[in-house]
Amino acid sequence: MKANFLPQRHEQRGFTLIELLVVIVIVSILFTYTTLAIRSDSAEDKIKEEAFRLERLVELALEESILRGEEYGIEVYLDGYRFLHFVEDQWLALEDDKILRERELPLDMEIEVSLEETDIIIGASADRAPDQDFDLDDEDQDEKEKLSPQIFLLSSGEITPEFEIRFYILGVETSYFVKGRFDGTLETEISDL
Repeated sequence: MKANFLPQRHEQRGFTLIELLVVIVIVSILFTYTTLAIRSDSAEDKIKEEAFRLERLVELALEESILRGEEYGIEVYLDGYRFLHFVEDQWLALEDDKILRERELPLDMEIEVSLEETDIIIGASADRAPDQDFDLDDEDQDEKEKLSPQIFLLSSGEITPEFEIRFYILGVETSYFVKGRFDGTLETEISDL
């Protein structure tokens, strides 16, 4: 009698590399959607985002001013701000610039401005200003429509006057300050209430 001594094959049980990769991709997609769904856009986050946006835009405008040898300015109003540049003896809004364009704040958010530790009263944006007084003659009307920034970004890299701009939403305790110093340094910090 002959014995059958053929080796027996043991099948391995497990996952293939492709199956593991598919599972990893599915888990990562689910994790991404879960993270995005959980992330909240709280009022505090919106305030912080707008403050840091202004800081970055002022840094960019100051660099542009230095590189181009032109004077730039910031016109601030209650619910937004815009950048201006000085061309041919007048201030003009940067309307064609996609980055330094006019910015409108999210609903309910407002700005307070302090120039060299003096609070400044600011009004509504130029687009939402009350109707012009049509009783003025043309010269007075032109004078009234001239743009004038509150903050100047000089081609020497300096900022004048020194400023503090506070972003806030009524009813929210958190607010942020963007501070610009004469030497061109900028910082953003949470306010101490």
